[in-house]
Amino acid sequence: MGVIMDVPILIGYMALLFVFGSFLAKIAEKLGIPDIPVLLTFGLVVGPFLGIVPTIDAQTVFAFIGSAGLIILLLMGAFEMRWIVLKRVLSTVLRLDTIGLVIYLIVSGFIFNLLFGIPNFSPIGYLFGAVTSATDPATLIPIFANSDIDPNIAVTLEAESVFNDPLGIVATSLILTSLGFASTANPIVEFFTLAVGGLGLGYLGGRVYEYIVKNRNFGDYISPLTMGIAFLIWYIGESLMPGLTGYGFSGYMAVAIMGLYIGNVVTKDPSKTVELDNLAEFGNQLSVLVRVLIFVFLGASIGLGVLKEYALIGSVCALAALFIARPIGVLISTAYPNINSVKERIYFALEAPRGVVPAAMGAMIYSSIMANPHMIPPAIAAYMPPEAIAGSILVTTFITIFFSVIIEGSWAYRLANKLFNV
Repeated sequence: MGVIMDVPILIGYMALLFVFGSFLAKIAEKLGIPDIPVLLTFGLVVGPFLGIVPTIDAQTVFAFIGSAGLIILLLMGAFEMRWIVLKRVLSTVLRLDTIGLVIYLIVSGFIFNLLFGIPNFSPIGYLFGAVTSATDPATLIPIFANSDIDPNIAVTLEAESVFNDPLGIVATSLILTSLGFASTANPIVEFFTLAVGGLGLGYLGGRVYEYIVKNRNFGDYISPLTMGIAFLIWYIGESLMPGLTGYGFSGYMAVAIMGLYIGNVVTKDPSKTVELDNLAEFGNQLSVLVRVLIFVFLGASIGLGVLKEYALIGSVCALAALFIARPIGVLISTAYPNINSVKERIYFALEAPRGVVPAAMGAMIYSSIMANPHMIPPAIAAYMPPEAIAGSILVTTFITIFFSVIIEGSWAYRLANKLFNV
């Protein structure tokens, strides 16, 4: 961390956020609304509005919480995804997570550049598109668990979320290269190593994990072992490989693939049922803690001046991303082959709440640019200063998350009832 923080102060922040965050999240649950907007609002109140948690302290904590939290959430999200269920909707998921994601990125990036008055092909807008391309399984799963929505529709959107999280991070990493935060001689090779390298590293991590636990009973220590291996393969992909080869492997992609392998291969061993059930319970509880920290600290990380400056234009951009870019991406990507009905495609287009990954990536990008403004190429900084790049992306991402969860989370069942009479 770039800023040293007193341990008692940090523990005090944690106490405040966990206690009040838990009460507020429970109230949201009682009211039948997602907890994300409540936690984001709480972060805004204790951060920029009241100054209880200084913005610089929130950003300092987020530098660690964001990355570590993403590793945990991606691991457990993929661990819970069953291949036998995924196979039924794999064709649609693949198209949503490839063609659909790219179209969304391009359209939302173009809209961002247009609204902020910067050149149409500036990477700044497409960075926003990449950051907000990932949807949130943690928001979707509880919505579908308590409804009569067709399981195939629910699984499609849940699986899309699990896999577009690491893909969105890969896309973000590539665009950051054009902003000077990574250097590569060949962007095509960079994409290949990030995505395919991440897949291979994750598979290898899963196989190593399987070998380690196969003939050993780790009991209560299965959870720290699993988390440790997940953190290790992330470190290998994100830090060790760039130093050795000049190209990074996506550590986040690797963690997701490792989680998928453990959840679908290692769990078949009946002797490991108790251990892996304990892992699932521990991981789910840890994921709740991480979600509270990520969303509250995201709200607290936004300076009041930045929020005021970009709130209006950011709101317009967020709504356009949700209700223009997303529908265009979904409707085009699912047009052929025509597996899904028109009503299903409309539902996919209008039900894609954003959450943890955009929150973490938006805040980390803000911190990176603010700490290293000199890394932005002069040609880009000439039409948008580094501070404006960081602030506009952070605020617009925040508003996109807020609007998507409030609107799409609240109408999920009503929209399904309107379209499918459930």
